[in-house]
Amino acid sequence: MFCRCGMVDTFYAHIEFKTLTGNWSVNLPFLCSKCGLCCTLDDFLTAGKLKINPQNPQAHLKAQMLYEELGNRWKTNPLEYEHYITNTPCPFLVDKTCSIYQIRPEGCCQFPNTLFGMQTQNCEALTRFKKQLYTLRRGQTTQETYPSTKHPLISVQHTKKQYQHCITKLQKTGITPDELNLFCDLNKNKQTLT
Repeated sequence: MFCRCGMVDTFYAHIEFKTLTGNWSVNLPFLCSKCGLCCTLDDFLTAGKLKINPQNPQAHLKAQMLYEELGNRWKTNPLEYEHYITNTPCPFLVDKTCSIYQIRPEGCCQFPNTLFGMQTQNCEALTRFKKQLYTLRRGQTTQETYPSTKHPLISVQHTKKQYQHCITKLQKTGITPDELNLFCDLNKNKQTLT
C-alpha cells in the first residue's frame, strides 16, 4: 500500500498537533481488512470504473456484461433499474470479500473518505481507525486532513520522542502489526524537528 517514491494507495489522516512549543505532525493510515461491508452500503455504480489490468480480463468482461444488463434494465423499466442498483450489493462481492480488490474503482479506494464512509458501523478496520485517531488527538489541539488516495504523501514533522509517543499510544489501542508497520512507513519520510 505504500510506495517508497512518496505515493500512497490508502486512505489516511494527516494529523497536525498544535502546541505552545511548535507544531508537529504524523500520518495515520486506514488499513482495509477487505471485509466487504462497504460493498453493501451504497449504489455500486457510484464507485466508478474498474482500473484497467490485463492480468484480470474476467473482471472486465464481467463488468461489461453488467453494464449491458443494467442498460437493458434501464431501457425496459427505469424503476426496476433504480431498485436494483440501490438494493443490490456490488456484484464483485464474493463470500463477503472484494474479488477485484487490486483493480477496484477509485471510489472504493477512497473508502472511508466517502459521503457514507465515516458513519459506517460494524467495519472492524474503521472502528480501529477511529479509535486510533481519537487516541492520538485526545488532550491535544489538532487539525486533520484526509488526503485522497494515489496522491503524493504529505510529509510529516516530528521528533523521535513525539513519534515514539504516538507509537506507544497506538499500541494501547490494539493496533495490528500490519497497521503499525504501515504507520511506521507513512511516517519515515519525515523532517526531524530539533
